[in-house]
Amino acid sequence: MIGIFADTPDDAGLIRRAAGGVARVIHTASELAADDLDIECLVFTSRSRLLAERIARLREFERQLPWVPVILVTDREIAIAPVLSRVQVADLVWFEDIESQLTARIESACGASALVQLAEKIRRSTAPPALRSALVHSLREARSTPVRNVQALAAAVDCSPVTLFQQFRARAGDRTTLSQFLGALVILRAQHLRATGATWKNVSAQLGFLRGTLGRKSKTWPGCTLSELERIAPDQLLTAFASEHFTPLLDA
Repeated sequence: MIGIFADTPDDAGLIRRAAGGVARVIHTASELAADDLDIECLVFTSRSRLLAERIARLREFERQLPWVPVILVTDREIAIAPVLSRVQVADLVWFEDIESQLTARIESACGASALVQLAEKIRRSTAPPALRSALVHSLREARSTPVRNVQALAAAVDCSPVTLFQQFRARAGDRTTLSQFLGALVILRAQHLRATGATWKNVSAQLGFLRGTLGRKSKTWPGCTLSELERIAPDQLLTAFASEHFTPLLDA
């Protein structure tokens, strides 16, 4: 489903017609957290005269569901250049190009996986370079074979484990730790592999952990047994990961 935020009903209708498929107009960030809402991409529409006032709303949306790509639609005006430099979106489309470009841009934005979207958020953040590189690496690797621990991550990006630990703690405060972040990525991948039909024995072998170790990791986060983990919806688990382990790393 495509989410649409627009200044006016007319603009919302314009985007809905151009986007095609199933779309829903979103008025507040809290609506994005609704259990029955499956947003694959958000088209954020604002006329140039209102764009500066809408930046806070745009950032609120990005924090609510940070893995959802956002496409900004606005007017082609030189005067808005300073405003555009303050936003981080997946793509930019001018109002005059909606009919010819919007559908393709939406398809392109939706083509990237959720973890790739999270990695891109970190890549464009103001996190220290060493931490930024490490987090991007860990998120991308989690799509296949997640990084095992802090030491392995540090070796992969040629950085001191102590440096990564300290920079992560400075960034996230006491809301999560680097070890918890990496452990949660392992659980996300484990659940995905199990959902494809692999046995827990095969999942453990593919990830390089004993089943008992995976069980302990699942008990740590999200706080359940492996059997209970199977019954959690993937999007629900991803939402929990983003809220508990990823959002604390975003810019204030």
